[in-house]
Amino acid sequence: MSLTDDLYREIILEHFREPRNFGRLTPADLSAQGVNPFCGDELEVTARLTGPSVGPTGPSVSELMSHGKGCSISQASASLMTEALKGKSLEEAAQLARAFKTFMLTGPETTGTLPPALEELDVLAGVKKYPVRIKCAVLAWNTWLEAVDQFQKKQVAQAAPPSTAAPLPEDPAARDTTLRAALKTVIDPEINMNIVDLGLVYNVEPNDQGAVRVTYTLTSPGCPLGPVIQSQIQGALKKIPWVSQVHCNLVWTPPWDPKTMASEEAKMELGLW
Repeated sequence: MSLTDDLYREIILEHFREPRNFGRLTPADLSAQGVNPFCGDELEVTARLTGPSVGPTGPSVSELMSHGKGCSISQASASLMTEALKGKSLEEAAQLARAFKTFMLTGPETTGTLPPALEELDVLAGVKKYPVRIKCAVLAWNTWLEAVDQFQKKQVAQAAPPSTAAPLPEDPAARDTTLRAALKTVIDPEINMNIVDLGLVYNVEPNDQGAVRVTYTLTSPGCPLGPVIQSQIQGALKKIPWVSQVHCNLVWTPPWDPKTMASEEAKMELGLW
């Protein structure tokens, strides 16, 4: 796909060829994965924090890294983001991310409205002329906001008084029925059918402590929606009161075959006989 020369300014190409803060922090205080299925961009954001967790601004972002693959716009934007947000308080870093998203979602004629801390990001204003590429530019920022949201929810959960977990059903069959019913709410976006009827769920194993291990596969090893489906699996099962943890085990053996693994209803929908 070709874009006009103003989109490929020197700073974009520089950050694409030599991305700043590229890599993965282990361990990390914040982490999240993002994907743009339309373009195939994949990104992981990890960060470490310093300072008190309480106070008007909270801790500061001492280290921030991005890791992934994708087009020059998504990778350059991620590189620029790590430079702009590193050293900021967690609250300010979140506010700046929201400000950048607002800037990108305004009309292409709008320029020069970024906060001073994001002035260098004005180079991405040209992307606004191509709406389909805006998702590439904001992928890293959306992923960062998701990491912040997850961290804040975890902090709230840890600060809350312990609650009494719901009792585990004694009947193994009842457990399996409940778990699979929850997994039926997880939809494969490419086929628009739930992963249970598609036959993508190979096994669901809960233990006596409420930890659930889900062994599953995807329609193809190159499926760009893997992180999205994994997140949906975890979210669906964690809504069950007696589920304490969810472990996702993605496998490729045996390979998925809808002719033998999908339900009869799914086969009819897919036109398989």
